[in-house]
Amino acid sequence: MSRVVIVGGGAAGLELASILGRSVNRQDEVLLVEGETHHYWKPRFHEIAAGTFDNALDTLCYFSHGAKNGYMHYQGWMTDIKREDKQLVVSKPNGETDFIKYDYLVIAIGAISNDFATRGALEHCLFLDTPEQARSSWLQISSLLRSGHQRTINIVGAGATGLELAAELAKVSARLEPNPHAAKLKINLIEATDRVLPNSPLKMSNQAQLMLEKYNINVMLNTRIASVDQQAMTTSDGLTIDADIQFWAAGIKAPNWLKNIGGLESNSSNQLMVQQTLACTLDPNIFALGDCAAIPQGDGAMVPPKAQAANRAAVHLAKSLIGLMRGKRLTPFIYKDGGMVVAIGHNFAISTMMNDRLILKGRVIRRLYDTIFRLHQKTVSGVLTMSRLIIAKRLKCIFQPG
Repeated sequence: MSRVVIVGGGAAGLELASILGRSVNRQDEVLLVEGETHHYWKPRFHEIAAGTFDNALDTLCYFSHGAKNGYMHYQGWMTDIKREDKQLVVSKPNGETDFIKYDYLVIAIGAISNDFATRGALEHCLFLDTPEQARSSWLQISSLLRSGHQRTINIVGAGATGLELAAELAKVSARLEPNPHAAKLKINLIEATDRVLPNSPLKMSNQAQLMLEKYNINVMLNTRIASVDQQAMTTSDGLTIDADIQFWAAGIKAPNWLKNIGGLESNSSNQLMVQQTLACTLDPNIFALGDCAAIPQGDGAMVPPKAQAANRAAVHLAKSLIGLMRGKRLTPFIYKDGGMVVAIGHNFAISTMMNDRLILKGRVIRRLYDTIFRLHQKTVSGVLTMSRLIIAKRLKCIFQPG
């Protein structure tokens, strides 16, 4: 009998738990350790913050899902690893500490925003790293929208998260225009580099900027934030940018507490160092994947911090671990980039394909963005459940009040 313990119920962790739970022998155990009770797809956290997320159809209860898919959900948060005893140290919701035995441990906790030690950012900015933070953000946004007059929101970081959040908030503000008591939002999207989506092809960045300007979003490029106060940001040039609510969505890193946890090797971004098989460099029984792992490739490159990379690593590791438990060797994870899709509102998206040689945009590409989420649902719940959810979603859109 083998026990596989997976830490983190994000897209990668949940997919891994679902595949393993349906595939391992009956005497084997799969345990998913996650502090949340329900799963939310992280690329849609900006919709939670903007109040446009469908909680009824687009969330998943770990407890009931695990019962149907062969894994157990343990509600708690990893705090340490006792490698010599093969035990995971977990903090439970009631504050008690527990110890979970494992034969194989997989860490898939994702990443958090990197504030680059900017003074005041942690104290005065909202972040979208967890479902709890996204829900808390919506409470503040909802209150702001009901306050009337013109209100300002600052968003630092014009990568995918910041850009999608800005567009979603602009859409919400536009919908509320007929209401004379609703606030009118001015949205400042602040980026330290010379273009939005700085890690994407230039043509994609240009198309994204055009759409942002169409949504009346104030894009501030080459603007580096030096400090953050309660209702204002100060740039490195001394400019003060006032705001009622401030978001930080610039850069990512693994959480500080993950650094060298259990004596494992990590890098300057707190990511765990792993081999191409996804096994940690200092322990063959511990694996890491997704944004919390530094995954090398055969040519010396590193796997980029993308959702698609985490999903593909999860599917690969599921097959590899099943083989390992049956006496086979681990296989290396080979990543092939499938492009990138960024949503700008609910009716427009931009995508790169064919190694960034092809840039596509429009309403059809926005449907492709939705399809990526549906494929995630297919992996964790199967084709039938995914199909029922799609039908329910379309019927709800038709019949629910505007």
